[in-house]
Amino acid sequence: SLMRMHTDQYSDTVEWMHPIMLGSLANASDTPNWTEAMNGPNKQGFSDAMDVEIDTLENKDAWDVIQREDWMNVLPSTWAFKVKRLPDGSVRKLKARFCVRGDRQVQDVDYFETYCPVVSWTTVRLMLILSSILGLATTQCDYTAAFIHAPIQEDVYVQMPRNYQQPGKVLKLKRCLYGLKQFPRNFFLHLKAQLEAVGLESNPDIDACLFVSDKVICLVYVDDTLFFSPKQEYIDEVIQKLKM
Repeated sequence: SLMRMHTDQYSDTVEWMHPIMLGSLANASDTPNWTEAMNGPNKQGFSDAMDVEIDTLENKDAWDVIQREDWMNVLPSTWAFKVKRLPDGSVRKLKARFCVRGDRQVQDVDYFETYCPVVSWTTVRLMLILSSILGLATTQCDYTAAFIHAPIQEDVYVQMPRNYQQPGKVLKLKRCLYGLKQFPRNFFLHLKAQLEAVGLESNPDIDACLFVSDKVICLVYVDDTLFFSPKQEYIDEVIQKLKM
């Protein structure tokens, strides 16, 4: 490996290392796999995080539990774990996310269209320049558990989460989960409909992720939104309507 190439064989010390390699090594233990998470010092914390994730998904009516049939293309599921830390390195939060193995999806069976627009960085730079020159109020928002908000049209079947399985049962999704190929597109269409419902319109000929009303401008990047307006109260009004 690159590290061995720059290791002094006599002193067993690393003489050179790229900063990216340092970051990768430092964060390796913060993204444990299942075996590491369930056998490490944070086992109970990750178990609690899984309970929170399942409760959140079930409360949002993300799926139906149904009997497995031979004809179903049942997608594997997996858990993704993450240790979030404070600047001093202490643990701030343990997260567990239930994900779908989208790499096992079959086109025209589990998904159809996947295209999702992303805001142009030219548009972002232009809005930041205008914000600075005109003294616009700005607010950045993102959606909590964004994937749950997006409904799913296709019939998608997924293995039940590890540690929560029921014999002979699978999940039939009613909302998107992370890992699905159509998730970004479905969420964008859902968010687009919400923004248009509160008076912001997009112009695909200019930028499909730029939404404008007579008082507020909004940029969309996946599940992040950036609002600009002459007055903060106009932004607050839009955000309040989006919450309803």
